[in-house]
Amino acid sequence: MSKPVNNLILPATADEMHALNWQQPDIIIVTGDAYVDHPSFGAALIGRWLEKHGFKVAILAQPDWRSADAFRVFGPPRLFWGITSGSIDSRLNNYTSLGHKRREDVYSPGGVLGLRPDKPLLAYAARAREAFKNIPIIIGGLEASLKRLVHFDYIENQLKRSVLVDAKADMLVHGMGEIATLEIAKRLAAGQSIREITNIAGTAYPLYKGVTSPADCIELASLEQQINNPETAMDAQLKYQNQIAVDGKPVIQDQGAAKIVVMPPAAALDEKTMDAIYEMPFTKRWHPMYDKLGGVPALEPVQTSIITHRGCFGGCSFCSLYFHQGKQISSRSIDSILEEARKLTTEKFFRGTISDIGGPTANMYGMQCGNDKPCLRNSCLFPTPCKFLKADYSQMLKLMDEILKFSRADKRKINVYVASGVRHDLALFSDDYINLLSRYFVGGHLKVAPEHSCPKVLQLMGKPPIEILEKFEDKFAAASRKAGKQQYLVPYFISSHPGCTSDDALHLMEYLVKRNWRLEQVQDFTPVPLTLSTAMYVSGKDSKGKKIFVPKGHSDKKLQLALLQYSRPENQRMVANFLSAKGRKELISKLGKFRHR
Repeated sequence: MSKPVNNLILPATADEMHALNWQQPDIIIVTGDAYVDHPSFGAALIGRWLEKHGFKVAILAQPDWRSADAFRVFGPPRLFWGITSGSIDSRLNNYTSLGHKRREDVYSPGGVLGLRPDKPLLAYAARAREAFKNIPIIIGGLEASLKRLVHFDYIENQLKRSVLVDAKADMLVHGMGEIATLEIAKRLAAGQSIREITNIAGTAYPLYKGVTSPADCIELASLEQQINNPETAMDAQLKYQNQIAVDGKPVIQDQGAAKIVVMPPAAALDEKTMDAIYEMPFTKRWHPMYDKLGGVPALEPVQTSIITHRGCFGGCSFCSLYFHQGKQISSRSIDSILEEARKLTTEKFFRGTISDIGGPTANMYGMQCGNDKPCLRNSCLFPTPCKFLKADYSQMLKLMDEILKFSRADKRKINVYVASGVRHDLALFSDDYINLLSRYFVGGHLKVAPEHSCPKVLQLMGKPPIEILEKFEDKFAAASRKAGKQQYLVPYFISSHPGCTSDDALHLMEYLVKRNWRLEQVQDFTPVPLTLSTAMYVSGKDSKGKKIFVPKGHSDKKLQLALLQYSRPENQRMVANFLSAKGRKELISKLGKFRHR
């Protein structure tokens, strides 16, 4: 048994709960991850937020789902179960894009496998219901958020019902969830029935018998319609994208077993609320029960990082951030960020480096839309920058200046880096930003994501032309030289995106060879639920209704991956055979120089 932790973190064992003199928790949060008290881990963040508002919250981390016994350790929650599969989609956590089982689970102690079920939301909900009947079950987190509607499962290779229906849960919270979850807790505490709660933004609920849907609902293609005619998956995607603005309408969708209503997203958080959330007393450590188990590997990359904002207005077709965190940017105040930096440098685990200061896209901090009317664009940057986008770097530059002053005032030499990557087309709006970034916030390498070089593929991805990357690269190199530093970009690319043929992959390979870039990491496209690219994958059409080639078979996907990683010895025979079939012997000879590296 682990020892009580003196109120430093939320109770994760019965002993810790009893040490707080609780008879029962108000809310039990069940998570498929190990318990890590860091704001990058959703269970800790939501738990702390509910605790801040007076609720007793216990964390049940990675319980044994094979029996209901593990779900009885705290007794029944007074208000509800909050169930999440963890920080990432369980399919992505457990399987590669080609369906192979992963060799490590970085969100489990010691990285060991087997501590979570294959479908945590379903398994945990079933055991919670078995342990204590008639207690509301609310599912949330990234996986629930992205699987709120009919979605494609790339492991089972089929369209599936909303996870809300399959889990037989009472409600689903989509998005980041703080405001919606707190409102649910307050209403249940006030005596309202879970079935009466049908008007909270950022939630979804089944249409129980006797519950009517909102009068202004927009109906999406049902599960049956999408199965019978996959092209309707794109229609449903586009119709939903038009309703996920804060001022959008609820949507309704028939899942076969039941109909569900999905309310519009919660409003973006204001600065005061963002500060309040990230100023909560996180220890930024894993629970002591994992000390002798090797810790939790997923904590290490983020332990000394600082989140400055949420949201992304980039609108990449393959990215789910738009649907989970929203397009609007919610930023913290500079004072709040500086205070977290100060506290971080006093921690025993701090070794002189703040590993990352940023958010999903580091250089969107402090930026806003200048349009006060509803907007249907999912990207403020593609295909061209929106005239209403306030790409104002004043707050970003002020934050960077203040962080530098802070780091220099410390007697130690404190390094502060931007490791979360920058949107390179957005960076071109400010030479001052590029100069400051290059001189002080890059430790030799900077992540960027051009994703491809072929114009038609980039168009489908919602990414700018490759020439934009080259323009940024020139400015970054010049700024680095001026700072007396030799620094490099680390470009990220995607293989097998819908619409990308083997010839398009060859186009990218030729670009890489020309640049002498040998990629260690390539993201093979995975059809993540709720994204536009996944709708392309399922429907075989782009957003304009034009048919496109979709690489789905293992041979197609392996070939494209091999072309992008042409320098790897294990790929060279496949690449050479393909080039030979294409009559590209001159390119084969160019690859000879990589064979012995």
